[in-house]
Amino acid sequence: MTRTREPCRSEPDAGAYFDDRAERYDRAYDARGVDGYALRSRMAGALQLLGSGPGEILDAGMGPGRLLAELAQRGWAVSGVDASAEMVAAARSKLPEAASRLVQGKIESLPFPDASFDAVVATGVLEYSQLERALRELARVLRPGGRAVVSYPNPGAYYVVWRTRVWYRFVRAAKRVARRPAQTFPGGAPPVRPDRFPEVLARALLEQERVRYTAFLVVPSPLDELLPRPTEWLGRQLEGSGSRLGRRASGQVVYSARKSGPPEPPPHI
Repeated sequence: MTRTREPCRSEPDAGAYFDDRAERYDRAYDARGVDGYALRSRMAGALQLLGSGPGEILDAGMGPGRLLAELAQRGWAVSGVDASAEMVAAARSKLPEAASRLVQGKIESLPFPDASFDAVVATGVLEYSQLERALRELARVLRPGGRAVVSYPNPGAYYVVWRTRVWYRFVRAAKRVARRPAQTFPGGAPPVRPDRFPEVLARALLEQERVRYTAFLVVPSPLDELLPRPTEWLGRQLEGSGSRLGRRASGQVVYSARKSGPPEPPPHI
């Protein structure tokens, strides 16, 4: 989903947090409105940048396996990892033939050997991680010359600014008055603007190639929830409008990068 993080005092573990939300998260891919549109838009951007197989690919933070299923249909040999046991179970139910390659683990310490994959993808997960450590792990398991496709929230988007600086503050104040607990989110990485993200990638020896702006959300909360279909329609109309508008309207940016170094030579036969 489109994460616009609300500051909180107590931050739950990401695995446990998504254990409680795995079924809802999976259903959201098919739902009309803000969350469903944002998930589908981000996944479409990642698929466009990854292209078709063959090759071995890892989805780090695979969630319920929606992206993995699409990649398998496009000829990739898929593996996946997620911190949530419930997400792993959901992914295995969609891809029983790959169940042994779908495992529980954290993106900061991937349970795979060096240079295991031709491509890696991480969408909707880096914002909950130790960002630079996670990127180094993605680069570690990627073969030289391989492609990494990752997403990260756009902190300068109008929707994100409104939601975090205005709407969430109003919701917190209302909950305090009503003596109701505030919603909490897992801890994670700091905001990074799209124009600074290449520097973060470079420190992990990943060279940025292309960028896709996704999840164009321009209807502010709470109207986005009250008007789900118009919210999605407007977002879809704005997709493909280019980087100039994307920097202000896109809630999620998807980046494609290559691992530094020449490709591995083919094996001798």
